[in-house]
Amino acid sequence: MATRSTKDVIAEGRLKRFMDRRLISALSHPLREHILAVVNERAASATEIGREIGLKVPAFYHHFEVLEKLRFIEQVETRRRRGAKEHFFRAKATMLIDDRAWLKVPASVRSDAMVSYIQFILDDVARALRGGVFATNAATHVTWLPGVFDRLGWKECMALMNETLARLMDIQRRSSERIASTGEPGVSATIGLLGFETSPTGLGVQSVNS
Repeated sequence: MATRSTKDVIAEGRLKRFMDRRLISALSHPLREHILAVVNERAASATEIGREIGLKVPAFYHHFEVLEKLRFIEQVETRRRRGAKEHFFRAKATMLIDDRAWLKVPASVRSDAMVSYIQFILDDVARALRGGVFATNAATHVTWLPGVFDRLGWKECMALMNETLARLMDIQRRSSERIASTGEPGVSATIGLLGFETSPTGLGVQSVNS
């Protein structure tokens, strides 16, 4: 049998995949991940991001070029600052894995991803508490809703959460467009949606909606 290389095997196209290769490329470097996180929240320039993380633009601008080539970000505005052009970018498409693709992801990877998301939410809560801004805005909502659902009810819950996520993403997109045109500083916020199976416990509802 002729010796085969890994490139030969990959070229055959028979290897299993559960994630868009573009997404893997986009998230394969921490700086690209940070850039994507920022421009999903607001339109931002490399200069702004560099100032926030303490890096000079030439040291990481190529990551903007990679993300633009992968079609995850797009340039939305150019401003003149001190005789130079400052380009502003925003997310072109929010990175989501639909339900069908999510089911293809190995259970161990799904579990690790979900734990990471929960940790991100907890980190944001901790930062807000340390900064003294948690729940200071009158428009704040925190709910804990344990319950028991039949299969149809649980399916309806998940459909509602997916619909809510889609609407939230649309609101965020339109907010970014308005902020880009008006220059409003905007409200930095975190919205977390959780729905998961638990062991049977005492039931109740606790909600804070100020």
